[in-house]
Amino acid sequence: MNAWDFSILWQAGQALLSGQSPYSTPFFYYPLPFAYGMAIMALLPQKVSFGLWIAMNLFLLMAAFRKTFWHWLLYVPVLHMLSSGNVDLLFWAMERQMGRHWRGAILGALITLKPQVALLLLPWHILDWLRHDRLVLMRWLVITISLWGAPLVWDPSWVADWLQASPDLTLHTASNSPGLFSLLKIWPGIVIPISVVAVTFFTWGQAQGKETARACALLSSPIGLFYQTMALLGCAPAGMLVPVSLLAAMLSLLSGTFIPFALLPFVVIAWHRYRVFKPENASLTSNHSHPTAHCN
Repeated sequence: MNAWDFSILWQAGQALLSGQSPYSTPFFYYPLPFAYGMAIMALLPQKVSFGLWIAMNLFLLMAAFRKTFWHWLLYVPVLHMLSSGNVDLLFWAMERQMGRHWRGAILGALITLKPQVALLLLPWHILDWLRHDRLVLMRWLVITISLWGAPLVWDPSWVADWLQASPDLTLHTASNSPGLFSLLKIWPGIVIPISVVAVTFFTWGQAQGKETARACALLSSPIGLFYQTMALLGCAPAGMLVPVSLLAAMLSLLSGTFIPFALLPFVVIAWHRYRVFKPENASLTSNHSHPTAHCN
């Protein structure tokens, strides 16, 4: 385990504890409020903190899938998390508790602290609140603005510092995403057609169930890396997503692109279209590793 991602987060927390800007830490691209959370982890030695972080993530996985949690241990984004210590599983676990209530508004605000993940996990909820509970939507907006705005009181330049530290969105970064924009790696001239298709997928997806909406958001996003497919954890049976993720990883190594990871959202979409048209067959073919309830 190289703890690459976690080491960056821990160092950013250490920078805050020592009175420095977390953006003095190379490769720290998170909003300032997130760094305050990592300052808690930075109170402990890095190796101890990393061990606790991995233990917490395994607990979240077990809490979600109970006795079948081990079915997901070979899912490539989970393998990556166990090695690097990234935060995607934490945000995924937060989203599982969201709904039309105060807790949903608070958790939704916290998820915005990783914008590329928020683009995958929040749109369906925002539309759901807009249609059915605008009070929760207003609460989410107020909490989100407060969360992002409070640090401006003692650090007015933090947003500018964050934007300056973050990598620019270019064709290169878009081509490293795990969705449709990964095609730009081999066909850089198709930006406009890909954008049109992406918007179409996204728009259609948000009118579907949450799992399909999430898969379409992943396909449509021009930002993020392969491990953002953590968002699809539990959105289709482990027996489907785990082997496809391993195949995608192998094909990505061979091709030098992340295009194969687009297979994962397509698998989720296909699975849920199948369940719509053949619900009785889907119930017969599903088994104890079927995790639909865990994605909801």
